[in-house]
Amino acid sequence: MTIALVQKLRLTSKPVLLGLALAVALAAAPSAIYGASEGNEEARAAFAKAAQFRAQRDARSARIELMNAIKADPDWIAPRVAQAKVLLKLRDGIGAEAELDRAVQLGIDPAAVRHLYGHAYSLQGKVDKAREQLSASDIPPEYAGYAARILGRVALQMGDESLAGAAYNRAMALDRTNPDLWVDIARFRSASGDQAGATNAVDEAVRLDPVNVRALQYRGELLRFQFGLGAALPWFERALQLDPNDIPLLTEYAATLGDMGRMTDMLAIARKIIALDGKNPRAFFMQAVLAARAGKYDLARRLMQKTDGVIDNVPAVLLVQGIIAHGEGNHNAAVDKFQRLVSMQPNNRQAQNLLARSLYLAGSAGDAVDILIPQVNRSGADPYALWLAGRALESIGERGQAAAVMNRAAVHDYGRESAFMAAAPLNVLRAEAQRNPSDARVVVPYIRALYNAADYDAAFAEAKRLQQGNKGASAAHILVADVAAAMGNYDEALDALEQARNIRFSESVMLRLVEVLRARGDMQQAGEDLAQYLSYNPGNIAGLRWMAYAHLETESWSVAAQILENLRERIGDNDALIMAGLTQAYTGLGETDKAIAAGRIAYRVQPSSPVVTHLYGLALLADESRRKNAISLLKKAVAIMPDNPVYRKSLRLAYARQRAGQGKGTG
Repeated sequence: MTIALVQKLRLTSKPVLLGLALAVALAAAPSAIYGASEGNEEARAAFAKAAQFRAQRDARSARIELMNAIKADPDWIAPRVAQAKVLLKLRDGIGAEAELDRAVQLGIDPAAVRHLYGHAYSLQGKVDKAREQLSASDIPPEYAGYAARILGRVALQMGDESLAGAAYNRAMALDRTNPDLWVDIARFRSASGDQAGATNAVDEAVRLDPVNVRALQYRGELLRFQFGLGAALPWFERALQLDPNDIPLLTEYAATLGDMGRMTDMLAIARKIIALDGKNPRAFFMQAVLAARAGKYDLARRLMQKTDGVIDNVPAVLLVQGIIAHGEGNHNAAVDKFQRLVSMQPNNRQAQNLLARSLYLAGSAGDAVDILIPQVNRSGADPYALWLAGRALESIGERGQAAAVMNRAAVHDYGRESAFMAAAPLNVLRAEAQRNPSDARVVVPYIRALYNAADYDAAFAEAKRLQQGNKGASAAHILVADVAAAMGNYDEALDALEQARNIRFSESVMLRLVEVLRARGDMQQAGEDLAQYLSYNPGNIAGLRWMAYAHLETESWSVAAQILENLRERIGDNDALIMAGLTQAYTGLGETDKAIAAGRIAYRVQPSSPVVTHLYGLALLADESRRKNAISLLKKAVAIMPDNPVYRKSLRLAYARQRAGQGKGTG
């Protein structure tokens, strides 16, 4: 009996169903009864070996022995079903479906393997067929928990959180000691924004089965999300000791190593993945990332082609594809990739900047301005976005607006990055929030609008209410912290940030903690929190910037210079503040030539920046032969910001040295 016919029978009216079933049963009886086998000696020996490998969680070796068993006795049902289960473990839905089809043809009751069919279809993305199988009423009770768990996964694939919740609740009622179920629940809770609940669920999975690879892997993923890249490695490595050839695990491990800057290690793991699975798209993608970082765009493009478009809708893949097209000078192709990325992640400022740059280079400066204006008009505007917007405005003849934006970039008036940007008028958002007071997707934009309207008391009250109902969501605590910080209530802000940190110590939480602690005058604690974040995220650019600036403040010149040189090597010379920081560090170290060289680059990038102008002037002041130039720059810095006492003091020092030099007959 074919599975297609089984499905048709189930969808037919009951009287017809019974008649057809009888006819089919009679027709199929010879092959079902006489065609099936109990297994010959050779097949049974291979089957026994496969069982041993499965007990040892070695799915790949089990697969080979089951192939041997099937080859020895193609009509034996048991190895077909076992092979389907192994292939599902290896995420081969097509192969599993084929084995199940053969088992049904040999006579197994289709109801006994509906849960496996549903799993196979889910791996292939055939969500409707998967849901149909997993929702059938004839699934045996012993497989009902499995079916409910996989239905939860299918529901998430379909974007139906309500169905997923109901499926997982049913699975819990039927099979709550299954560690794989707890891993799935952890992923569901994480996707719903309940990070604390996700952590509790995966901890339960590890408790139930300390050697469950999927549980250990996801515990590592959550720790990576919660604290940073380095926190995940021990969990991944512990799982790899159990199964060194597990491809999903190897993929997450390699990606984490790459994000940490350990590119050689990442490449080695990527090559191992390809050796295990010659068509693995993520392994080729990782190699493409490495090639693109090295500027080998042609190689990167060829490596991306080997993914066969399987992961083309993944945001990170679109980002790299856009960068490759941009690097090859194909700006229109880059625009296409970045537009798709921005449509998927409308708040991704890096993607916005890349799209705007590609539009600008493709001759569409006006479109570039349209992309950047919402970002430029908000607090926390990216300095590069300000510069690019200024250039684009100049290109379309809006010189007045361009000058205003470029002036903001020059004085580093970026504002404070916050969680706030209203997407609709306040009255509209208020009405929506009143109709749906418990829906965070509605309430959060309302809080943003209140914040932008400077109605901090109302924003704070709404944020606190949201926080109370979503204690496991980091974003809810960040909202409270942002409003409290704007009100000057630093204790409340720190309390909220600590709660957010316990859920996820992200870059945005770190930046807010450092800012609030410094605003409160607690420089030591700000440094300790920053150091802890960097211990898990040693390559984080924003954290390294803050660390370098802290060392400049304490005149730890050599440490600051080392950090800033590392950043310079990674992102180039076009960051004026990094180059200005190097100017200050080398001036403090007495390495005047290096200081002047760095200052010259910074001044070339942002000649109207008072910070850059001031530090470049101080570097030149250390060279007796360049004091006139130094005074000229220091006068310019004071002219830009006449009320800055530091700049005025530096100018007085320069004049004093000039007078002293004239008394000695120099400069």
